Amino acid sequence: MLTTHITTFELNHQPEADNPEMSRMVADNNRSLFALAEETKKEFLLKANGNAINWNRVPGLELNIQGVIGTVCVPSGCIGVAARACANIPFEPVQTMELLKDRPSWSRFCHSMNVFAEYSADNGGIIELICTKYYVPTTMALARDFCTLRYSSDLDDGSLVVCEKSISDFDDDPSSLSALEFVRARMLASGYMICPAEVGSTIHLVQHFDFEASSIPEAVRPLYESSEHLAQMTVVSALRYVEHVYNETNGKLKYVCHEHPALLRSFSQKLSRGFNNAVSGFSEDGWALMNDNSSCNDVFMCNKRTTSFGAYSNCDSILCVKSSILLQNVCRVGLLKLIKERRSAWMGFNFQKYMVASRPTSLSFPGLDISHISEFPVLLGYTNHDDGVLEITRFDRRLFNYYRHDLYHLQVTNGMKDKGVGACSELIFAPIEGALPNVAVQLCCGFRIFSLGSNTASASHQHSMLVLAFQFPYETKHLGEIEAVVRLYVQHVISSVKNLYLEVMIPSVPSSSVVTHEPTLENLANLISNSYRLKLGVEMLGFSHWDPYSAFELVHHHQDAILCYAFMPSAPECTYANLAAHTMLQTTPEDLSMLTVDRVFGGSNFSLVFVFPILMELGYAFIPSGYTTSATNLVVSYKQVVVWRVQASDNWFDGLALAFVDWSFI
Repeated sequence: MLTTHITTFELNHQPEADNPEMSRMVADNNRSLFALAEETKKEFLLKANGNAINWNRVPGLELNIQGVIGTVCVPSGCIGVAARACANIPFEPVQTMELLKDRPSWSRFCHSMNVFAEYSADNGGIIELICTKYYVPTTMALARDFCTLRYSSDLDDGSLVVCEKSISDFDDDPSSLSALEFVRARMLASGYMICPAEVGSTIHLVQHFDFEASSIPEAVRPLYESSEHLAQMTVVSALRYVEHVYNETNGKLKYVCHEHPALLRSFSQKLSRGFNNAVSGFSEDGWALMNDNSSCNDVFMCNKRTTSFGAYSNCDSILCVKSSILLQNVCRVGLLKLIKERRSAWMGFNFQKYMVASRPTSLSFPGLDISHISEFPVLLGYTNHDDGVLEITRFDRRLFNYYRHDLYHLQVTNGMKDKGVGACSELIFAPIEGALPNVAVQLCCGFRIFSLGSNTASASHQHSMLVLAFQFPYETKHLGEIEAVVRLYVQHVISSVKNLYLEVMIPSVPSSSVVTHEPTLENLANLISNSYRLKLGVEMLGFSHWDPYSAFELVHHHQDAILCYAFMPSAPECTYANLAAHTMLQTTPEDLSMLTVDRVFGGSNFSLVFVFPILMELGYAFIPSGYTTSATNLVVSYKQVVVWRVQASDNWFDGLALAFVDWSFI
């Protein structure tokens, strides 16, 4: 491995004639570079030909898309993770080589690739020194970067070879803020060999990495230890990109609009890049972290200054809120479809209720009444073979006099057909002005779901990681207000998505805590509403004779803040809180253990002892108006609290419920 630091000056300039020492140093460096380049090529060719690594085909990852037919393989055992593909492609070798050398164009997770130095080898080859940085796929680990040598050369049979391998750091300042956001990982000999064919080319593609996975949290480590995931993100993505550009160039893509296919592809790339920028939040892109990992639910907030906002011309900053959530036994594609189809479940939030000055935030989202969604999204085209769908969704805002025009979201959906560990599905969207954006997409938001596979021998324990990020424009002087509101909104989104998750959860063995929780929520909601009717003699507001599933929806989305407690030997234990309760208290479902009765009535000098005898005798009681505080110490007033006994006839549950009526922040 090269240990000498190579500078751009040394590679791009001839040594001074009157400086023999510099001439000797440059000559030595050139010889070392060429020797390392040839060594890298030899190692790569052994892998590409299947001799250095024992490769096994991956079921379900065969390449059989228009213009590209081939196989995908992963190793049975090697250092790090690796993937190999062999395919016939329609492009000529030189065209294919130029497409693949531009890694950020075909890799959604490549942040940047900078060539720091270039050197022409004596055999006509080209040696480049490159620093490549990757986005972080979730908020739970640091990003990875690589310092590599890339060598492009010809073989005697006319084939082109581009190989790459990590070298020691060069021109790198480990004390810089940017360097602290990345972990230096290692690329082992990788690359591609492109052979001329009767029609197009035959390509052998190898990617081999050591991501330093031991430093990554166990929950997301499969993303860095799975060769199947690497195959999805590298060799498959690269070949799909080549196929797409070929069809785009030769007019074989069908679009329902009149925009050029390359323009639509650029929209899709901007959406993906904007979402990755939001999830990663790199300082070199202008982001500054506002909180650390000590915040509840691992919700991260960061912001940055900017000057171009289009319709939000009075804004000067962007606030981003993001989180990663581990899900068990979930159908990844099914959940993303529900998220896409049921926007009202997570997008319906009353920004106007909490917002006084920072109106631009609500201009990015429809708000509480989102019933006026255009019947079907307008399909613009496919941007990643047939699995990347670019659409426009319109929200009719003409009913609200404080909105100037309808709201449009440009959105892309990816990965709805991919299978296996590491498969990734995404729904990414951004507000735009009019039918198509005329400037770069900025406020990208959305959801990403990774399949993490199983952490046990049982195939029923499948895990996934949900990543979400939302961006909001604001004026710097309103940061405090916007920060409080968007935190509530994201908590609302997380809670709503978890409810959708219950609908697509895969049945599992009874020992799964998540699965046993699903019927409990439905039955408990039904028990809460039935007990209210039996104890008070009337239906809860907005209720009629509903089935259990509908009862869950009505209780969970009820305007009153409803909490349910089970009687325990020591003290009542909170088992459920609806969306309004989490919003009022600024908590999430993971915080149920901290929602003690004393905590909920904190600051009001109220004790359940005052009404407990009445509750036991009548089955219900009323608590007069008062005040409480949220998790962030916001004061909340309420007109009344209704308390009633919740008791199942077969004794599977015994407890009480609280409903805070007409609550509001002061």
